[in-house]
Amino acid sequence: METKVEKTIENIIEKFPQLETEEKSFGKNYKLIKSVKNAEFDFEIQLFSQPDSLKDYQQIIILINSKKKCSAIPFFNNKYKDYWEFPFDKPIKNVDKIKSTFKIELNNALNIFPNPKNPLKDRNIKYEVVNEMLQSLLITKKLEEKDSLLIYKTIQSNSNIPNETSDSAFVRLRKNYEKMKKEWHPKDFIINYNCYYDEENGRIYQLNYNEKIKGFDVKNYRQDWGFTPMTL
Repeated sequence: METKVEKTIENIIEKFPQLETEEKSFGKNYKLIKSVKNAEFDFEIQLFSQPDSLKDYQQIIILINSKKKCSAIPFFNNKYKDYWEFPFDKPIKNVDKIKSTFKIELNNALNIFPNPKNPLKDRNIKYEVVNEMLQSLLITKKLEEKDSLLIYKTIQSNSNIPNETSDSAFVRLRKNYEKMKKEWHPKDFIINYNCYYDEENGRIYQLNYNEKIKGFDVKNYRQDWGFTPMTL
């Protein structure tokens, strides 16, 4: 199984060379930092990361189904704004563009969990995988109306992106909130709220299941601000 995971990591790095921000190591500098297993649906999710001592470190999420088939999701930092499709944001100059998006890569990875004979089960297991990934692996907080101040008043600095004024950052946070609350309650009966706050990575993920594509529509919101502390 370890060999399959290593090969999956090598393949995703070959597809997205931006995942190796330092010297080329063919994924050898990615270490397993967390794993979550789901006994009911028999799947596992793993989080691999470059050393956090690197200024621009990246991460990769590995999905493993009941037949031990693997797929990977690039988990870039917020520097790659085009990958996350952040609203109210512009790509950073001199940063390589990613030829895909988190939405595309998430849904591609989830294709190892198909159940074409039962669309309801197909949807349910994909919901379960995503929920485990967001809440158990990444320790996100599912947001509700009572969390409005958390959304547009909480901000963290990020030295990997160009400096911004705090005023403009808080304006963006307020715009994020106004946009996401319009689709706060998904039409799907499985969940009441569809936004997950990832404090560690300074993002909010909003997901709605789309029956037409048998996958998720995803909107991501950047909740940090570019700030590099001055050193004396």
